[in-house]
Amino acid sequence: MINKLYNNIDDFLKDTSFKNWALNSKLSDVSFWQYWLINNPDKKEIAEEAKAIIIGIQFKENLISKEKVNFAWNDFEAKILEREQKIKKNTFNKNRWLAIAVSVILFISIGIYTFVQNNITSYTSGFGEILHIKLQDGSLVTLNSNSTISYSKETPREVTLNGEAYFEVAKKETTNAKFWVFTNDLKVEVYGTKFNVKSNTDKTQVFLEEGNIWLALKNGTAKKMIPGDLVSFSVNEDKILENRSKVLATENTSWKTGILTFNNATLSKVFKKVSEAYGYEVVFKNTDLKNILISGAIPTSNLEICLKAIEKSVNVIITKENTKLVVSKK
Repeated sequence: MINKLYNNIDDFLKDTSFKNWALNSKLSDVSFWQYWLINNPDKKEIAEEAKAIIIGIQFKENLISKEKVNFAWNDFEAKILEREQKIKKNTFNKNRWLAIAVSVILFISIGIYTFVQNNITSYTSGFGEILHIKLQDGSLVTLNSNSTISYSKETPREVTLNGEAYFEVAKKETTNAKFWVFTNDLKVEVYGTKFNVKSNTDKTQVFLEEGNIWLALKNGTAKKMIPGDLVSFSVNEDKILENRSKVLATENTSWKTGILTFNNATLSKVFKKVSEAYGYEVVFKNTDLKNILISGAIPTSNLEICLKAIEKSVNVIITKENTKLVVSKK
C-alpha cells in the first residue's frame, strides 16, 4: 500500500487497509494510516470524506441503534459543510466580478418577467439548489430544488407553490392578517407558524412543525393541524392519503440543511428523493433492490458523494447514463 497513489475517493474506498483504519478494526492498518496522513496532509480532506462514506449510511439488514446512526451522520454532515465552506472561500474572489455581472443580468431579467406577468413575483430553484427567500411581508421561505413559488404584489401573503418549501410565516399582531399557500390539491391557511409543504403531480403533503394551521381541501372539506401532524391529500383521488401525528421534524425538514434523513426507508423511497433533488430518472435493474431498508442521511448538495454513500451502504453499483441513474447488484 506504500507505493499506491491516492488521488480520489475511489482509490481510498478500494483499499482494504484504509477501510480497516476507517472502521478501527485492525491495529497495524490504523497505525499505518495515522502515519501516512501525517506525512500527506494534502490528502487528509479527501481521506476524511472517504472515511465518512465507509462509516456513514447504514444498511439495515439488522437494526442499528439510533445513537450510532446519528453520530456517524453528524460527522459526515460536518465534513461536507466544512469542505463546501473552504471551496466557497477559495473561489469567492475569483468569481466576484462575474457574479456581480450575472446578478445585474438576472435582476433585469426578473424585472421584465415581473412586468410581463402582471406584477407576479416568482422564484424558481434548479436541481440541487436550495433558495432562501424573504417575502414582501417579512415571511421566510426555504425553497427546495426544482420548485417555484409566486405571489402578486397586491396580495403578498397569498403564495402559490409548485414543488417543496419550508415556511416561517411572519405574524401580523396588529391586523392578525392570514397567510395562504395554494397548491393544486389544497390551501394552507395560517396566521404565523412553521411548516413544510410538498406539492407534486400526485399529491400535496403538509407537515406542521410549530403553530396551528387549517387545510382547505379541494373537495370542500377542512382539517385542522397541530404540531407534529403530517397530512397528504390528492385531488385526483379525492381523498386523504396520509394522516399521521407525532411525526419527527427531521424526516420532513432536514432537506433545508442540505441533508435528506431516512428512518428505515426503502431504497426505492431514497432514490425518489434523490431523483427529486438532482433531476435524474432512476432505473432498477433488479426489482428486489427497491425494498432494501436504509436508515441514515445523504447530502443533497453533492451527487457524487451521495451516490458513493448509497453504493457502499447497500453493496450496489450506480451508473450514470445520460439523465438516468441505473442501479444494479454488485
